[in-house]
Amino acid sequence: MTRVVEADHDPASGRGQMAQLIVPTDAPGVNIVRGVGIWGRPTSDHVEVRYEDVRVPASNLLGAVGQGHQAAQDRLGAGRVFHCMNSIGQMWRAFDLMVERATTRTVHGGPLQDKQFVQGFIADSYMDISAARLMTIQAAERVARNDRGARTDISSIKVFVPAAYSRVVDRAIQVWGAAGVSSDLPLSGMYLGARTLRLADGPDEVHKVLIAKHVLDRYATEGGWDFGN
Repeated sequence: MTRVVEADHDPASGRGQMAQLIVPTDAPGVNIVRGVGIWGRPTSDHVEVRYEDVRVPASNLLGAVGQGHQAAQDRLGAGRVFHCMNSIGQMWRAFDLMVERATTRTVHGGPLQDKQFVQGFIADSYMDISAARLMTIQAAERVARNDRGARTDISSIKVFVPAAYSRVVDRAIQVWGAAGVSSDLPLSGMYLGARTLRLADGPDEVHKVLIAKHVLDRYATEGGWDFGN
């Protein structure tokens, strides 16, 4: 994102000037400095870009001047829901792998599924997945009908689902033992992905502050929060 100043805008106000522009990667002045490794991996899809006196035509403007921030938020809101949907699918896969291991692996004279620790893992993961799924469905439904509570629900699932995802995958790794962190299974990749989602599209702490603000505003204006609607 960058700022575009038009003749009828006051540069000193700082308002109504944020916009988004399409900048071709082959435009003069666009320099790809380096690839940025993620989680110790030497390469990724992320790069460091330096812009030096880059100029693009006004036709490259996305939307109108002043709509840049809202456009970013609109994309982020939907993206957060999509990330949570994908996370639930990954959690489900990890859960299947954990149960598969528990029902087929025998240790100390009996199957893992008979061990109370493992039974606790299964129960806790079931609850995490069920809660994450229902919260995400509710958030998506509120977004679809443009409900005013959608922003609060989006922030809620943005915090809760990646944390639940991490817990579910962590338990699956524990049940599989050393194999759980090997490249023979997808669990290690899931684990890193879950941890990354606590930062992607805004860190947990920011979303918790937003949740609290929305709730407090509703109490101040309406005297309470209706969890039934």
